[in-house]
Amino acid sequence: MERVDEIIKELRLNKCQNTKIGGPLVKGVSGGERKRTSIGVELITDPQLIFLDEPTTGLDSFTATSVIETLKELANSGRTVISTIHQPNSDIYELFDRLMLLAQGKIIYFNEARLAVDYFGSLGDKYKCPELSNPADHFMSIMSIESQEIADDLEDKNHLTQAQVQEEYTKRIQYFHESYQRSALKNDYKAVHPEVKPINNQDVQENRVSWFYQLGLLLRRNFLNTVRLPQTSYVKLIVTVITAIFTIILFQNCDGTIQGVQNRNGALFFMTMTIAFNSIQNIILIFPDERPVFLREVNNNMYSVSAYFFGKVIAELPASILTPVIYGCIVYFSIGLSTVYAYKFPIYRKHLTCLNII
Repeated sequence: MERVDEIIKELRLNKCQNTKIGGPLVKGVSGGERKRTSIGVELITDPQLIFLDEPTTGLDSFTATSVIETLKELANSGRTVISTIHQPNSDIYELFDRLMLLAQGKIIYFNEARLAVDYFGSLGDKYKCPELSNPADHFMSIMSIESQEIADDLEDKNHLTQAQVQEEYTKRIQYFHESYQRSALKNDYKAVHPEVKPINNQDVQENRVSWFYQLGLLLRRNFLNTVRLPQTSYVKLIVTVITAIFTIILFQNCDGTIQGVQNRNGALFFMTMTIAFNSIQNIILIFPDERPVFLREVNNNMYSVSAYFFGKVIAELPASILTPVIYGCIVYFSIGLSTVYAYKFPIYRKHLTCLNII
């Protein structure tokens, strides 16, 4: 919990720490808070290297800047933060320490972000960044085949075909790439700092918590999800009641006649299958929604598969016991099963399974 409180403070999520994330039907946190929460989930294991894929997508300018400022603070704390981003505003661009520009799979610039404007200006007047404009927009313009600048470049050339336009664009990117390779700003991306040591399996195992601690956290989360999202429990209850009503309609009046005996045998089989399928229902309704989260967390070594499995089984145990009890209370007496001995009702499943009617 100390680690969680530390991350909440670090990501400035104090005001919404007790707020639901929300969804299509439930209003929850804002877009920026949702983004910072997703970052916080990855910080639980205290990684030194963080990859983010377009963390500002779908956010307004102010919220996007706030998210990047949070990432800047994480970088200043000693972590390495690598992010892909498209068309950041000028405020966001100024927060970058280093900048890598890629086009057609080639590196056309990789160095300090503050040096990029002067570097491209040195390649020719048409590549200079206009004053009072966003450098990021300018770089995207000269890198993109759809940009107006390239289209203007080709206006003087007789209406070229799409293949010829692609060829001209490829030449431009090749020029950028070769210029960077000859530049004094070129970085060797394969170089490794002498103080950096490779991570081995022992390092990973040392940072893992015990299996029982993982189980305890997963149990708590599963129980909290049940309380916070009661819709699944409602569905189970409704399905159980409806199935019980169908059972009563199909197998009522299980008396001592030949037809009653046949109805009793059919009822025993039907009830056994219904209880079995109700147990499977717990997995069918829940696991598909949790699968993406499970795969992401297991791949990040947050917990083991066995801890998740037993945590899920134990958390679902109350529902797995309650639904057969409710089903039995409705069906047992309604269809006329044995009421001679009172003890047979509480153990009706065992009684029904072992019953042999002659």
